[in-house]
Amino acid sequence: MKTANFPIIEFQEISRLNPYWSSWVWFCEVIKGRKNLSKKTIKKYFDKLVDKDDYARDERPQLLNYLYSLAINSEECE
Repeated sequence: MKTANFPIIEFQEISRLNPYWSSWVWFCEVIKGRKNLSKKTIKKYFDKLVDKDDYARDERPQLLNYLYSLAINSEECE
């Protein structure tokens, strides 16, 4: 399966339209249902785009696992 580039423009648009949401929610909204994003891509952009103050450092592995499943299943963001 070919992996896609991260939809950075969509991330920027969601953040512009929803300035009171956290970067975590913006990120979830962008990757929801994007089965073609690899775990490597999700992890890379999570580290780049999600504000470190939006999550506890020790929760990072669980959050990444949630994001991987969100990309596949398009669940609702929590």
